[in-house]
Amino acid sequence: MINDLLADIEENGRMIDYYSLVNLFDYKQSDLMEELKKYQNPDGGFGHGLEPDTMLPSSSVVCTNEAIHFLNEIEDSKIKENVIRDIVKFFESKYIKEIEGWELVPKDVDNYPHAIWWDYSKVKDFTYGNPNPQIIGFLYNNSHFIKKLDINYLIAKVIKYIETDFLKESSKHNLLSCLIFYTYMPQDIQDKIHDILQKAVSKELKVTKWEEYSLQPYEILLIDPIFLEKHLPLLEENIEYCFEKLSLGLIQPNWQWHQYEEDFNRIKSHWAGRLTFNVIKAILLS
Repeated sequence: MINDLLADIEENGRMIDYYSLVNLFDYKQSDLMEELKKYQNPDGGFGHGLEPDTMLPSSSVVCTNEAIHFLNEIEDSKIKENVIRDIVKFFESKYIKEIEGWELVPKDVDNYPHAIWWDYSKVKDFTYGNPNPQIIGFLYNNSHFIKKLDINYLIAKVIKYIETDFLKESSKHNLLSCLIFYTYMPQDIQDKIHDILQKAVSKELKVTKWEEYSLQPYEILLIDPIFLEKHLPLLEENIEYCFEKLSLGLIQPNWQWHQYEEDFNRIKSHWAGRLTFNVIKAILLS
């Protein structure tokens, strides 16, 4: 089955997803890095549809966050050090003092095909929890490259957010962002926010509908399985569900752009490769 899925990605999808999947079974980190660099811009950020729902070539926070997910598949720190340094520089340059955080996409997003939620007029609809916590976690993990930002202040702001507003507005992406932040933090901070995050996980998993766009247990498994210890039967059921989906071919996106329909149909295969990689990795971890 894996060979058939790989052949489909190679023929119809993106090579970056092809090498990501091959890398789970065979060392392809150099090939993966070379593919990733094709999406990077001179400012250090990433664009060019690396997050396929926004096709602008210039750098965006959302595409740069996606680049970090690919970097996490590369264990060799030497071959990714310069790219990480570039990303830190990019995040520092895009930090907005007035909102004490980052905008997910820039204004020129509207000049290229994209999902309706990436319209620039909707950027302000995203809450602090998406994407700031995961960016701040990444910066903390690579603080030796920071030249401008006060990382301790930023971490304190995330902790305050989790302790106050987070549960009131938690949704799939806010939750995933805060879980990623958690994985980067030292034990004392993890202890401080663990129970709140666990409560949010349990709440979100109760209302999830896997056939629709919602949180699935395997997505939490990919970040930190500790938050699934109370939901192991549900995880097992979800892994079985994912395996059944794989038996039918690549995992397809279960959402629509609600605009640029022709372009969305064209990039579905981009998402299919990425989603398939995530599901196979989760199956291997389970």
